[in-house]
Amino acid sequence: MRPRIEFFLLVTCISHLHAQGRDVDFLYGRWYNGNQSSSYELRFGGFVAQALIHDSLGRHRAFYGAGWQLHHALRRRSTLSPYGTAGVSLGLSTDTTKQALAALWSVGAGLAWRPVSWAAFGIEAQYRLQDVGPRGFWRTTQHSRDGISAAIGFSLTIGSGIARRAAREQPAPPQPPHTITGNAKDIVQTALAALGTPYEWGGTAENGFDCSGLIQYAYARHGIRLPRMSRDQAHSGSLVTPVVEALHPGDILLFSAQPGGGVTHVGMYVGEQTFIHSSNTGVKLSRLEPHDSDGGWWLTRLVGARRIVE
Repeated sequence: MRPRIEFFLLVTCISHLHAQGRDVDFLYGRWYNGNQSSSYELRFGGFVAQALIHDSLGRHRAFYGAGWQLHHALRRRSTLSPYGTAGVSLGLSTDTTKQALAALWSVGAGLAWRPVSWAAFGIEAQYRLQDVGPRGFWRTTQHSRDGISAAIGFSLTIGSGIARRAAREQPAPPQPPHTITGNAKDIVQTALAALGTPYEWGGTAENGFDCSGLIQYAYARHGIRLPRMSRDQAHSGSLVTPVVEALHPGDILLFSAQPGGGVTHVGMYVGEQTFIHSSNTGVKLSRLEPHDSDGGWWLTRLVGARRIVE
């Protein structure tokens, strides 16, 4: 088979800037199994630039092309992190006499070591399949090139300083009120004792709660029976104007997934512009403050309130 040079410039926008910053990865490797090409790769978020160059032809005879790749990496920011990659790219493949469109498929895994927060080193192995045509990996021919590639890499994290400053500007997590007043204070204390309990769809006990299960549980511990479903709890007790100034500790807060829509979530007001609820991360406290990003989101979705204990 005549030796061949391939170059792929790959661009995608499927990644976003993580709170910890964005990684820029530089990788150098070899593609084996008869291909004997050197690989050079630059990754920036979803953007990937890649060149595969056959040693026997030399860099000065390489052909340059452009294409797109979908690239997915599962990589945490722990000190030692395994991850997976998968992608497909389109570009131009050329040898000394001709050039043609080509598809390059790849799947693999790697291991990253991050000694400091802003830099990492890694190794990576991939199975690559190149098909000239392209016809797609499901219609490969005997001329399709495939094999295992191995690479070493270096990663820099950019934007982490901005992210750290943003994190410092975020308010501290809400804390339970210092003093709980009103006739429902014991019910509120029961709900607060469940802080940190994991979310469990349909959960009504200490090993897990969903939103309405937490409300039902807290009231049941004090001899008050409430309906199981949030839409039914929305008709319990007496109506309260859904503004923070009108709320008392123990009031059931009614939220909608869309502002002004039907009730899809419930919580319990505990005082000091704070409420307790079971979200997808478990039982937690959230604010009802317009200047808090999380609190502002909840305020726009507060559609009602009910008072069970006068």
